[in-house]
Amino acid sequence: AWIALGTLCLLATLAMALPARQVDGAASSANGQGGFKARAFAFGLLGYLMFGVGYIGYMTFVIALLREQGMDGATVTLFYTALGLAVMASSRIWARMLDRFKGGQSLAILNALLGVATILPALTAAPALMFVSGLLFGGIFLSVVASTTALVRHNLPQHAWSSGISAFTTVFALGQIVGPSVIGWIADGPGGLQRGLVFSALALFIGALLASRQRALS
Repeated sequence: AWIALGTLCLLATLAMALPARQVDGAASSANGQGGFKARAFAFGLLGYLMFGVGYIGYMTFVIALLREQGMDGATVTLFYTALGLAVMASSRIWARMLDRFKGGQSLAILNALLGVATILPALTAAPALMFVSGLLFGGIFLSVVASTTALVRHNLPQHAWSSGISAFTTVFALGQIVGPSVIGWIADGPGGLQRGLVFSALALFIGALLASRQRALS
């Protein structure tokens, strides 16, 4: 399965090579003014970094927590199916908000809601609330990624979009590296996986606070 997935990714990369060159060519011929400046997006970048730290803890450890709490395999499968269906619906749910807000408001709102979804399994083992957590998480987390793309597109000229999105992708990747390591270390101590998810939620809430400080540039 992993080999098949890697092969598909390679084929997709090859298929996008030509369109990517055309985009690069357009960007290089554009006026260099009005480019991406990290300082102007500092709060958005920090908020997205904390998203990377927080969300990956949920994705990494929630199944282990569900099994620890006694959920059987069929119910775990149903949980992940519900989460996946929520992901499929998420783009329509948040599209208007992403179009409306020009600053970091969308990133802040989504981070905060994701924090709520993440902390629920740490507070209760009730199956119904576990499914609420999964549905809420699935309906949000990919839209956080879309919110940073919208932030860049609302505030930068087209020729600077690639550099802006690259910067956000870089801090996101850093968060995904740090998150599982720190949360796993916390989960190995007193309080176990619940304490790890509390840390994940706190990271997301901090990310929401930081993102709320991001202002539109125009």
